[in-house]
Order: sequence, then structure tokens, then C-alpha cells
Amino acid sequence: MTAPSPDHVHDFVAVGAGPFNLGLAALAEPVEDLDGVVLEARDEVTWHPGMLLPDSTLQVPFLGDLVSMADPTNRWSYLNWLKQTGGLYPFYIREDFHPLRREYSDYLRWAADGLDSVLLGREVMAVDHADGVHVVTTATGEVFRGRRLVLGVGTTPRVPDCVRAAGGPALHSATYLARREELLALDSVTVVGSGQSAAEVYLDLLTAASEPGAGGPELTWLTRSPRFWAMDDSRLTLEMTSPEYTAYFQGLDAGTRERLLADQPVLYKGISTHTIDAISALHYRLRATGQGPRSTMVAATALVGATWDGSSYELGLHHTETDETFG
Repeated sequence: MTAPSPDHVHDFVAVGAGPFNLGLAALAEPVEDLDGVVLEARDEVTWHPGMLLPDSTLQVPFLGDLVSMADPTNRWSYLNWLKQTGGLYPFYIREDFHPLRREYSDYLRWAADGLDSVLLGREVMAVDHADGVHVVTTATGEVFRGRRLVLGVGTTPRVPDCVRAAGGPALHSATYLARREELLALDSVTVVGSGQSAAEVYLDLLTAASEPGAGGPELTWLTRSPRFWAMDDSRLTLEMTSPEYTAYFQGLDAGTRERLLADQPVLYKGISTHTIDAISALHYRLRATGQGPRSTMVAATALVGATWDGSSYELGLHHTETDETFG
């Protein structure tokens, strides 16, 4: 797609080529007289590259792709990507609805590269609003105007303030794969958090350290949550993803919606039961063979302080149930 004249007004300008905006572009493509553009700062779309572990899968089935639940005939479906890349029959024979995360990243790249409305290498520098139109300016100097503005830039990796202030080699899971070997060479590693990414980092490090002769670090896994939550993806809970529930939810007043959202983290922030089962099975095997596990899991514990002495961290911790502070 070539950039239109600066005076052209799109129906929408979307910032960020993540799954949401790629889905918007894919669903908009066959709609006549709907003119939109998606601007992405990167030159290539990758999905959480720091966590593309070989065996990690999505937490949702393949039908939760860019288009299938809204438009099963859309050519940008996951099944069509499999067909176009020769992977349809292997996926069918595998009999697992949950794609590998690496596959999903490749699928998103395929869609981004194929959709004319997705423009890569367009970092957005400014968004203004004039005469009822959103005016978006990129680092390349191009200007895009839209009647609607869609923001899909995702979240920014966050390291706790006390750890950032301490300095040292702390890292976020967003860069895990790039520094994995560095972690495996250490004597001890502390993983903080209780979501899927924290669980996968813990499982990957513990698996690697349990290989014969591998050595590897002693692990500590901390979470301020009362326990290590499993994500609730049971059948009746998944009814909350239906259009009917969405319409009901949007019809509620703002205060009620906010109260309901506060009770729903377990629907999207927990750990998949597959990962939990894998961790439990590994613990059992290591105990049975007398190899460990060389790890400690601590719930209801918040990280409140950190110092770095040049070789190791000393962490300040607070137990949220006993109200004790320790380190």
C-alpha cells in the first residue's frame, strides 16, 4: 500500500500491528468502502519474541485467531495460513487445538506482510486532533488522517522500581530467550510473578537444570498472589467470551463494569493447567530420583526492596498474610 496524500481521510488509523489491530485489518479487508490503515514501528512483526520457547503454546485454541470467530470464511484465518504453508495436515494429525507460540508468531507475520493496509516501519511520533479528524504523524514524516483512532500498542515491560534502582543484571521475561544461557550459568535465580510467562521461565530453567550433568541455578519463585493461580478456562466460564455476554457487559454502568473486572484476573492472568501439570510432574520426577527439585516456591510474598552488591541481589520481602518483612 502506498501512502495516500496527507489530505486523504481514512475511516480509521490504527497504531500498532499486534493481534487486535491485525484482526481489525483482516476483517476490514473484504468490506467494501471501508478504508483503514495500520501503522507499525517495527520492520517485521514478531509476537513476544523473548518468550518463543520451543514447546510453549497459546492459552486459547486456534479458532481464537485474527478472524475465525467473527468471519470463518476470511482468508486470513489460522487454518488458511496452515494450508498456504503446508502445515494443515501435520496440525490435524497432532490433534491439539492450541498452536505453538512460535507458529502463532509466524502466522501474525504472514498476515502483516500480506495485508496491504498494514504499513511496517512507521513509528508514530505524534497524534493530534483537528476539525473532527485524528492526525497521525510518523517518524518518516508521513501524515495519516482518520475519522477513528485505534490504539493497539500493547504493554511496556515493567521491572519493579526497587530492582531498577538497584541496578545489576535483572531482566524482564520479554528478553528471556536472549539471556537464557546467562541465567543458566548462575548459582541462583529468583523469578518474580505468577502469570504464564513467569511459570514458563521457571519451568524452562528447572527443566534445563535437571538434565544430567547440567548443574544450573537454584531457583526461587515468588508471587504476591495468595497462590499460584490456574487460569480459569472451563467450559461455562468461556461463555463469557460470547457476543451475548459482551453485549450484556457493555450495557452495564461504568461502576458495575469496573467492579466485575476487578474479580476477573483469573480469567486471563493465571497459568495454564498444562504448564502447572508440567511443573508438578517435573517436581515429582526430581524428588523420586533424588535430584531435588532445587527450588523454592513462595506465595503471598511481595518484593519491596532490592540491593545489588556487584555479584548478587539481596531482596526485601513482605508476607502479605502474616504482615512480616524479611529478606
